[in-house]
Amino acid sequence: MEQTPKLAVVLLSSDLEKLHAGALMGSVAAMSGMTVYVFVSMDALEQFRKDVIADKRFKTGTVGPMLIEKEVPLYYDLIHQGIELGNLHLYACALAMDVMGWKKDELIDDVEEVIGVNQFFGLAEGAQIMTI
Repeated sequence: MEQTPKLAVVLLSSDLEKLHAGALMGSVAAMSGMTVYVFVSMDALEQFRKDVIADKRFKTGTVGPMLIEKEVPLYYDLIHQGIELGNLHLYACALAMDVMGWKKDELIDDVEEVIGVNQFFGLAEGAQIMTI
């Protein structure tokens, strides 16, 4: 029996362009039949807070302002599409959540669970791992 290919995406950067690239690759992979695990940690985690998204407090480089101006679906929309139309799972890093004193309900609703690195490695076993 052939196993479904897996991709694990680790998002560490708070840069809109990097979040967008990781979410785009993850969502396309999920919609193409891969099982995708996205683990959000360190600086990237703040960008998944409901208040940051609502206030559009994005950290951008050159391309980011154009993504916003042209109303391109952003990283959180792409993640949602990957969940809805594919097999994408979104996790928040327990260590970063604890250090910052954040609660799961402060994050976007698509965050499935707050987990540690060890649990993420268990889920991602056998997957290609991409760190952004």
